[in-house]
Amino acid sequence: MVLKNPKAKGSRVEREVRKSFESAGFEVIRSAGSLGKGDLHVSGIGSVQVKARKNFHVYSLFEGADVLVIKADRKEPLVVIPLNKFLEVISHGR
Repeated sequence: MVLKNPKAKGSRVEREVRKSFESAGFEVIRSAGSLGKGDLHVSGIGSVQVKARKNFHVYSLFEGADVLVIKADRKEPLVVIPLNKFLEVISHGR
């Protein structure tokens, strides 16, 4: 059995996300903590945290919706949206 390197997987996914933002016309800097708490700093958006795991249970909550809003007790609501849909929405305002 071969164990995959989780850091390599995270870096690969981070590069994919970066490329998606850049293809949509955004300037992106890999911040890795130096420009905020995110992995990437995207012009006009701010810090973007990228996580890659085998499974996130949040996917099962979408149930065919385009956007998911989640809220934990005493926390601010979060909007979860597929990256391509997000880029489509924000590109209309550019």
